[in-house]
Amino acid sequence: MMILMRLWLVMLGVVRLTASPVDWMPREDDGTQMWWQDAAPKVMNSPLSPESGILCFRYGSKQLRFDTRNVLLLEDKWDCSLFFGGQRYRCTGIAEVKDEFFQPVRFVECGKWFHRVVIDGLIFADEKGRAFAGKVGLEISVWTDRVAFRLTCGEDVELHLTCGEKSGKGKTSVMVEMVSLADTAKITSELPVIRDESLGCYQIRLPEKAWSNAAGTYYPQEHLDRVDRWRFRVSNEAEMPTVARLMFTQERHLPITGFTPMICDGQGRPTGHLVQISKNWHRRPEKGHLPHEGTWFHGCLWLRVPAKSSCDFSLQMVYARYGGVCAASHAQLSLIGWGHNQFWDQVAVGSFGENVCFEPGRVQRRCFMTDVRPLMTLAHEADAKPWGWAGNCGGGDALLWIDEKGRYQPMKGTRSTVSAHGPCLTDVHYTEDSLGGEISSRIDVSVPAGNDHLRTLFRLRYDVKKTIRWKRLSFFQLGADYYNETPSQRIALGDRYAVAEEWTSPNRSGAYDRISMPWKGEQPWVSIHGLNVADLRPGRAAASRGLILRSWRAILGGKVASAHLSTFCSEWGKGNHRTCLELSPPPGVSELQPGDFVEAEIELVVFPTEATAYYGLDQEFAAMLQLDANTWRPVQRASHRRARAVKIVRGTRIDGDVPTVGVDAEQRACVEITGGLGHVPLCFVGLKSPDSHDLRVNGQAIPVWQTDWVASSQAWRMVLCVDCSNAMKTIEILPRNNSGVRK
Repeated sequence: MMILMRLWLVMLGVVRLTASPVDWMPREDDGTQMWWQDAAPKVMNSPLSPESGILCFRYGSKQLRFDTRNVLLLEDKWDCSLFFGGQRYRCTGIAEVKDEFFQPVRFVECGKWFHRVVIDGLIFADEKGRAFAGKVGLEISVWTDRVAFRLTCGEDVELHLTCGEKSGKGKTSVMVEMVSLADTAKITSELPVIRDESLGCYQIRLPEKAWSNAAGTYYPQEHLDRVDRWRFRVSNEAEMPTVARLMFTQERHLPITGFTPMICDGQGRPTGHLVQISKNWHRRPEKGHLPHEGTWFHGCLWLRVPAKSSCDFSLQMVYARYGGVCAASHAQLSLIGWGHNQFWDQVAVGSFGENVCFEPGRVQRRCFMTDVRPLMTLAHEADAKPWGWAGNCGGGDALLWIDEKGRYQPMKGTRSTVSAHGPCLTDVHYTEDSLGGEISSRIDVSVPAGNDHLRTLFRLRYDVKKTIRWKRLSFFQLGADYYNETPSQRIALGDRYAVAEEWTSPNRSGAYDRISMPWKGEQPWVSIHGLNVADLRPGRAAASRGLILRSWRAILGGKVASAHLSTFCSEWGKGNHRTCLELSPPPGVSELQPGDFVEAEIELVVFPTEATAYYGLDQEFAAMLQLDANTWRPVQRASHRRARAVKIVRGTRIDGDVPTVGVDAEQRACVEITGGLGHVPLCFVGLKSPDSHDLRVNGQAIPVWQTDWVASSQAWRMVLCVDCSNAMKTIEILPRNNSGVRK
C-alpha cells in the first residue's frame, strides 16, 4: 500500500524518485563509430587500394553508409541539388586533387560520442552536363542519437537536400536532421553556454587566458601540476528521460599535446563519464588555409538524463602531471592543416609533445604505429630545453601481410573504441579485417602514466577465417618498412634473467638477417640499440627501443605454436638502412587455416641513449642510464623488474598485464605488490558506485585516481598509479558511508 501511495505521489509531482548514478550512465550500445568499408583510400604503396570511398557510421544500434566519391547516401532517399540562374544542378561527385593537403574528405572529430566529416569540392552539373562554378561543401555530423547533413555554398543559390524522409532548402546553407531525438536537458554553468544548432549540442566555452611561462619552455614548468575545474549543471524537468549533448571548446592558451578532461561530481570525485578528446594544431600556411585547421580542442560528452532530475558536475582538466606523475592521454588528432585528413590518434605522457601516434588506416606510411618519442628526453639539438618535444624514433605495425604474389594486403573496416582517455591508464581498442575477410584483428592499446620511460602495452588477437599463404607475414613489427627513424643495428634478445645473444644486423636491403628465431624464456625480450649518433637526421631521437613478450598463446597451421622473431632490413632512400623486428610464424608453417589464432601481450619500451638527455625525476632510472644507456640492459631490466609479485589478499584476480582485481560482495579488495618498476597502474573493477569508495596505499588515503564506466557490466572501475620502486605496497579499496567515513 505504501509503495502504491508513493507511486501516486510521484505521478502527481509531489515526490521525486531519486535517480541513481547508473541512470545517468550510457548503455552498451550508446556511442558512435566510423570506418572505411573497403579500406582507406590511397594507402602508401598498396596496389590493392579500393576503388570505392564508402564511409560507414554506427550511431547507437543503427548504421548508415555514405559514398564519399559519388556524394550519395546509400540505402535511403537522397537528393543533393541547387538552383542557380533558373537551372537545376545535381551533385555528381567530388573533384580530384593532386595535393594530399587538400584531400577533400576531411575528418574533423572522431570518437566515442561524435563524428564530423566535411567533404569539399562537390561537383554539380545541370541536365546538359554544364558544371556549376561555385564552391559547395557537405558536412556530416553524427551523435549517438542524431545524424545531420549540412550543405553550404558561398554563392547566392537555392540549396535542396533530401535525406531519407526529411528534406530542406535554403540560401547558402541548408541542414537536414535525418535522425534526431529530443535533447531537452537544461545546461547551466559558470562558463558561457551556447546552443549550436548546426551540431545539435550545447557548447561550453573554456576560458581563453594565457599561462605564465617563466623559463620559456614548450610546457611551462611552473604549471606541471596544474589542474583546472569549472562547474556546470545538467537538469531535466520533464516527466520522461532525455539526453544531453555537450561540447567543451577551447582554441588558445591550452597545452594542446597532452591533457585529459574528466567529469567529476559536486564533491570533485570522478564519475566515469567519458569526454571524447578531439583536437588539432596543424597549419601549413605555405600550402593554403582550410576550415578547421589550427589549434582547437573539442571535448564531446553525451549524457543520459533521468526524468525529474538534476546533477551538479565539474569539468576537471588534468594537464602534464596528475598526483605528481606524468599523466597519460589518448586523443583523436585531426590532420586538417597537415594533409591526408584521415584517422590519427595521438598519445602523450605528460604534455611535452607526442609520445606515441597511431594511424589506423595506415595511409601515409603504410603502418599502424607512427611517431614514437622517448619520455622527458631533450631533443638532440643545440640549446634544447626540457618539457618539450623529444626526437622521433617511430614506426611499427600490426599484422603485416604480403601475399604470395608480393602484394601488400590492406586492412578494411578499421574502427576504434575508446574505453579510457587517461590520465592514469589509457584504454583503446582497434578492430579490423583483412581485405578479403581472411583474418580478423583486434589490437588493444594502453599507455600508463609514469615518470621514468615510455611504455606502451599491446594486446593482440588475430583469428583466421580463411586459408592464407604469404611471401611475408608479421604479427607485429617494431620499425616499419616505410617508417623507421632510428639508425641502430645492434640487436639482443634474452629473458628476464639474462641476455641470450647479441649481434649486429647487416645492411642488406629487403632481406631477412634472422628468420623465425625462438623467442623463449620467462618474460622474453628483444632490444634494438647501439645507436650511431652521427647518422641521426634532424628531428630524430637518440633512443633505443625494445619489446617484451608478456604472454603468448597461438594455434598456427592447426598446431599449438610458440613465439618466434625475425629481423628484416629496409632501405628507404639510398644507404638509409633500418632494422625491423618482426613477430613471425614458426619454421615449417607455410599457411594459416580457419580456426588458427594468435593471442599476445607485448610491451614496447623506449629509452634515451644519452644519460644526460633525461631530465625526469626518477633518480633510479637516471642512475641506470649513466651505466647502461644505448645497450640492451634497459630492456632486460624492464623485463626483470616489471615481473612483479601481485598477491590478492581480498577480491578476485583478473588476468592481464595490468594488475586488475574484482571487488568482493562487500565491495572490498586488497592487493599486495612486491617489486616492479616505477609507477604501476592498478585497476579495481565491479564497483556499484563511482563515489562510495576510498583508496589507500599502506594505510594512507590516495587523493587522485581515474574512474571509468564499463557499460558491458554496468559497473565502474577505479585506476590508480602505485609507486612500486621501493618496499612492498598494500593497496586497499574500501566502501565508505555517506559521511565519508570508511566502513
